[in-house]
Amino acid sequence: MPVDIERVKAAHPIAEVIAAHGVELRATGRRYMGRCPFHADDRPSLVVYPDTQSFHCFGCGASGDVIDFVRRMHDLDFRAAVDFLGERPGDDRPAGEGTAPTRHGPPPPLSPPRLSVDDRLILTAACEVYHETLLRTPHALRYLEQRGIPSWLARRARLGFSDGRQLAPYLKRRRLSLRRASEMGLFYPDQQHGGAREAMRGRVVIPDLRAGHCGWITGRMPTEGADVPYLGLALPRPLLGYEAVRGRQRVLLTEGPFDWLTLVGWGLPACALLGTQPGARTLRLLDRARSVVLVLDGDEPGRNAAEQLAQVLGERASVIELPAGVKDVNQLAQQAGGRETFFHLLDQAQRREKPEKGVARDVAQAY
Repeated sequence: MPVDIERVKAAHPIAEVIAAHGVELRATGRRYMGRCPFHADDRPSLVVYPDTQSFHCFGCGASGDVIDFVRRMHDLDFRAAVDFLGERPGDDRPAGEGTAPTRHGPPPPLSPPRLSVDDRLILTAACEVYHETLLRTPHALRYLEQRGIPSWLARRARLGFSDGRQLAPYLKRRRLSLRRASEMGLFYPDQQHGGAREAMRGRVVIPDLRAGHCGWITGRMPTEGADVPYLGLALPRPLLGYEAVRGRQRVLLTEGPFDWLTLVGWGLPACALLGTQPGARTLRLLDRARSVVLVLDGDEPGRNAAEQLAQVLGERASVIELPAGVKDVNQLAQQAGGRETFFHLLDQAQRREKPEKGVARDVAQAY
């Protein structure tokens, strides 16, 4: 059957699709800008044009429409990329009447309504499979060890690894929907070999656990220089680890999952933004915290994001400035004396807080 390309593109506004793949987009006039996922983009060089439903990276030259983006992101041919996108059920809008985001804020991620019971069963099953695979995959365990993540924490956080072969048979045995798993981003069509291919194949998997169940997953390539280091699901990004810090007086916020794991391993109440531009919903989750300590990356985007977040959070916020040359807290942890250095910086950040906030001055008392 011929493919109505304009209908597919209208059904899937490009900014929404790109945001759903973990790219933080910021409105600039009628365009959006973000870090390109196809190369190591230290400064945002990806520009998204909702008016023409196109994108262009001024760093690596990648460009095209929403189908081209999906093709590059998942290494698919044209037909498989169209199948990956599909058409939204009941979407009878004529071509050209897509719901492009307004210019006043970042586009909402592509997402279904709240996760159903079946959705949670599928994600939890994936978490179980990936965790068991990790425990028998030496090179993935070595990668975690190199990143300073001890085995006890890998087990507690249910970290995993996808070898690309285990998930589909397991879901079939459990009579869980492969179609729904694909819609959530766990699979995409493999036209070359037929069937479906695991999206997280070859990645170390980090789940977001909620009341003992998995509600979201991100995957990290264990090799440096990967075109797409992190890959998330086609679901709204959570505040990673929030379940464990809900109701705490003080919360530490990191950018990435491995920074979050580092702080959790040190016994600190932490969660990860999974980027630098949290939405209003994410910030509302922190309303009950009396103090929010920002532990973002030490590069320019991280410092700028920390400054902006501190302004939004007001007096509740304090910022930890990492030592010169240190990219993030996980890198600091791998240095000799890194843990002691961090707790010293944390103590300094506490002492800079205003007395009227009424928070404890001593690290041990605060946590």
